[in-house]
Amino acid sequence: MTITMKTRNQITIPKKITAILGLAEGSMFNIAVSGNRIELIPLEVSERVFTKEEYGKLELLSQRERGKEKKVTKKCIKKQGSNQASG
Repeated sequence: MTITMKTRNQITIPKKITAILGLAEGSMFNIAVSGNRIELIPLEVSERVFTKEEYGKLELLSQRERGKEKKVTKKCIKKQGSNQASG
């Protein structure tokens, strides 16, 4: 089966495949690159109810990590790709 990448690097997963795998709008995937292959692995997402204590811990973690984000650049992506190819 052949598909074509559209503008903004988007692809459409054929209906036959989404039906077989039970995928719908909003389905999430892990993406892996191996050589010249791209793998989309569907993730099962389930709702979780957090306790007040867990929310508190998440909030503290969020506050500690705020401002530590790293900007993803083309150079960073190329470096990551070359590391995976050699690893």
